[in-house]
Amino acid sequence: MYRKIEPTLRMTATEASEKYADEFILMRMDSMNPSDDMGDILYIGDDGDELYSLVMKLDDRSNCGVVEGLNHMRSLGGIVVGL
Repeated sequence: MYRKIEPTLRMTATEASEKYADEFILMRMDSMNPSDDMGDILYIGDDGDELYSLVMKLDDRSNCGVVEGLNHMRSLGGIVVGL
C-alpha cells in the first residue's frame, strides 16, 4: 500500500530515509548526479516493488527512484556462523 505525499516534501535522500525509516520512498531527484541527492518526495509505501511499478506509470519518470527507509537498509550484512 502506498500513499501520495501532498504537498510534496523537499529533502535529501538521507533525510527521507531517516524520516520514513520503516517505509520505501519514491523521490524525484534534482539530478542523477550521486553527490546531489536533493529531491521531492512523491509517495511512500510499505512495498518497494509496488513503488517501482508506480514509477513506470508516471507521466514524467525522469530522475525518479525508490529509496529504502533506514530500517530496511540494515537487513543485509552480518556474520553467519554454522556448524
